Amino acid sequence: MQKQKITKNIVYSSVNYIVVYALRFISRIVFINTLPIEYLGINGLFSNILSVLSLVELGIGPAIIFSLYKPLALKDTETIKSIMRFYKKAYTCIGTIVFGLGFILYPFLDYFIKGNHGIPELQYFYLVYVANAGISYFWAYKRNLLIADQKYYEFNIIQMYVHAAVTFCQIALLVFTKNYWSFVLLMLAGTIFENLLSARQADKEYPYLAERAADLVPSIKNEIIKNTKAMLAHKIGGIVFFSSSNLIISKFVGLAAVGIYSNYCIVTNTINYLTSKLAGTITASIGHMIVTDTDEQKIKIFKVTQFFASFQSSLITVGFYVLINPFVELWVGSAYLFNKATVAAFVFSFYLTCMRKNVLMFHDACGLFWYDRYKPLAESVINLIASVYLAKEYGIVGVLYGNIISTMLTCFWIEPYVLFRYGIKYPLTSYYKDYFEYTGLTALTALALDQLYTIFIPVNNVLTFIACMLAIIVLVALFWSLVFYNREEYRDIKSSIVGKLKGFFIYKK
Repeated sequence: MQKQKITKNIVYSSVNYIVVYALRFISRIVFINTLPIEYLGINGLFSNILSVLSLVELGIGPAIIFSLYKPLALKDTETIKSIMRFYKKAYTCIGTIVFGLGFILYPFLDYFIKGNHGIPELQYFYLVYVANAGISYFWAYKRNLLIADQKYYEFNIIQMYVHAAVTFCQIALLVFTKNYWSFVLLMLAGTIFENLLSARQADKEYPYLAERAADLVPSIKNEIIKNTKAMLAHKIGGIVFFSSSNLIISKFVGLAAVGIYSNYCIVTNTINYLTSKLAGTITASIGHMIVTDTDEQKIKIFKVTQFFASFQSSLITVGFYVLINPFVELWVGSAYLFNKATVAAFVFSFYLTCMRKNVLMFHDACGLFWYDRYKPLAESVINLIASVYLAKEYGIVGVLYGNIISTMLTCFWIEPYVLFRYGIKYPLTSYYKDYFEYTGLTALTALALDQLYTIFIPVNNVLTFIACMLAIIVLVALFWSLVFYNREEYRDIKSSIVGKLKGFFIYKK
């Protein structure tokens, strides 16, 4: 793997994450203080409705990105041109269909909202969201070429500047106008500029894209079509799992509940975005490794990345369980808090999602979309049935239980099984042994530190929150070091970190 590209991707992704999400939190504070809570609800609801429309993308994006790994590694420009020509046609068609379906759903908006929302011009706001969803497809294919070629950092730079500019303008106009129109129109402008600039960067990096391209050879085209068929099912499962919650809460609980739920989702999505982005930055490198490295090297890299991903999941989960309510209270006020039982369900659902990331990263890099194509369909059905039934009985926490049940019955065992049978050769029992050790330590740490917080922190303010956050980071790292100090993966990561620090602080002639 090309370590220099991986390092640049991780650094720029982290900086982009800090800038974009710091501004997004500030924007949410301004949003809450200038507009009624129902506007938070429509923000989340429209995003979910349109993410369902993205189903027409069929998952062709990941299938084509996978098909680019080999020609990019071999510098086969003719094949790259042919694939990108096919990609352009596909995404132009998809963008047009998204526009059409978005307009078809226009008359049915009230069905998704319980009670009288009291928001004028709701339908017109929805049309802006439709435009925002559809227009991005017309340039996104070029951005994905940068990602497939391990140049995620170039897209991150563009995204950071555009998002920063848009968010500053949104904040300023919300303060001075208290008008939702300024927010949504700037969102649309940001999407247009981000995609245009990404396409321009790709044209600069790959000038041969302007040359005439031959038709895609049948073998590659058939592989893309086969993987796209499989990805359609994956797409359905992802949309149902991650996008149905707001729709179900809006229908059975109310729009104001969506606003409260979305505050917690912003907190978890902020971290989830970073972890997913960091995983995305090295997926292309894993894909190149799958083409070139030995089975032993693949297993070693998987075990190290799984250990680090599990530590990362543990650290985040413990932090959320102890501090997510204190954070929300400081951020938007005590009126927007969940009880501890709901927090526990929310955090556990997030933990299960976090712990899947390393397996999914290798799964995508190996192109194993076809082998578990029925898994997302089962996940979708279980999630919908469980979430709707439990939401009627228990409200928001019922939706979270539905998410947990569908994950445990499908993704939890199918994804590693497929990876270790058709991708890298690693014993499934060894994977689960490690998984339950990591999970047990995480659960014990979360419960213990939450009790300590309740006993010793009587007042919630910014200083105590920061102190507790730093203490959790130190204590979780200490516990993991004490429990796993003798593992090879721990020693590899430790030696790598120590080596980097020595290289940074010690001057070499």
